[in-house]
Amino acid sequence: MAESAVTLEQARAVVDGEAFCRWWGLEVVAVGPGRCAVRLPLRAELLRPGGVLHGSGYEAAADVAAWIAVMTVVGVEPMAVTIEMKTSFLRGATTEVTSTAEVLRLGRRVAFLDARTVDADGVLCAHSTLSYSRAR
Repeated sequence: MAESAVTLEQARAVVDGEAFCRWWGLEVVAVGPGRCAVRLPLRAELLRPGGVLHGSGYEAAADVAAWIAVMTVVGVEPMAVTIEMKTSFLRGATTEVTSTAEVLRLGRRVAFLDARTVDADGVLCAHSTLSYSRAR
């Protein structure tokens, strides 16, 4: 893959255009061929008892990063949707997190991805594998 099919500005426009992404406060911070990084700022309403990020926060960042990672290969495809996601929670985050997703295989109908979510210090907090159904 030589270059990304979407620019950083295009990816940000897609994410900023979705109400659920705005609610979470998700921000696309980088795109490249088959890759995307999305940051989730830490907010009080996203914390579970003990002051750590709730598991859904890691998954929201990973899921959106995967969605945009698919677009970096095929172009803007808003209707690509998650059909499977497995997340291993490795450590509780008490800071913002950034999830970087990478396309492992892109088929005509299904894309397979890997996402790693780190805290502000770069410590791995969660690992996700995802499958996306592509729009036809």
